[in-house]
Amino acid sequence: MLITFTAMLAELRNVTKTYAAGDARVPVLAGAEFALADGETVAITGPSGCGKSTLLNLLGALDRPDSGEVIVAGHNLAQLDANALAAFRNTTVGFVFQLHHLLPQCTVLENVLVPTLANPKADRAALRDRAASLLAAVGLSHRLNHRPGQLSGGERQRAAIARALIQSPRLLLADEPTGALDRTNAAQLAELLAEINAREKVAIVLVTHAPDLAQKMGRVLELADGKLREQTK
Repeated sequence: MLITFTAMLAELRNVTKTYAAGDARVPVLAGAEFALADGETVAITGPSGCGKSTLLNLLGALDRPDSGEVIVAGHNLAQLDANALAAFRNTTVGFVFQLHHLLPQCTVLENVLVPTLANPKADRAALRDRAASLLAAVGLSHRLNHRPGQLSGGERQRAAIARALIQSPRLLLADEPTGALDRTNAAQLAELLAEINAREKVAIVLVTHAPDLAQKMGRVLELADGKLREQTK
């Protein structure tokens, strides 16, 4: 579902990125350009190894480009120091990966609250209420005190989405979020992401090989030869 866009939230400006392969450098991004509006949803497609995850890592400040600029929420990420980058990753961006990365020893509710632990002055009661509300929104209100090992694969991934949203990020980055799910759970997760976009007003950029999931997003871009190209839906 699309909502009204009012400002650019994220941009890649002439971004290049290469990786070492023996004595050579392999180009992944070659003058890539990208613009994402506040509240927009975008799917990134392309063959394995083309640089889709690299693109998410750049937007999420987990990696740096060789050249060019990455601008997110008004910040040129190259100009932020380590502390500012850590704060940015914890509050402005939420991450969802193919594997849920939930802590097995913690309950579902505790897992969702993990990103908030970096702020000792936070209102714990309010955050606990928000965590419970998010878990209800993803259909897990009956699983608050279960541990990840007691959940299905689809339930674990929904818990991971709730965790990614706990700090009210402006941007949600999802790397193959349905890759480890069966067809039914993948379809349910695709619907859930569309609902979250509407409910939380959060922009979403996701990498996927699943055409059905890509079509749930407002735009579909293909990454090929180091550049992003708009695809007709």
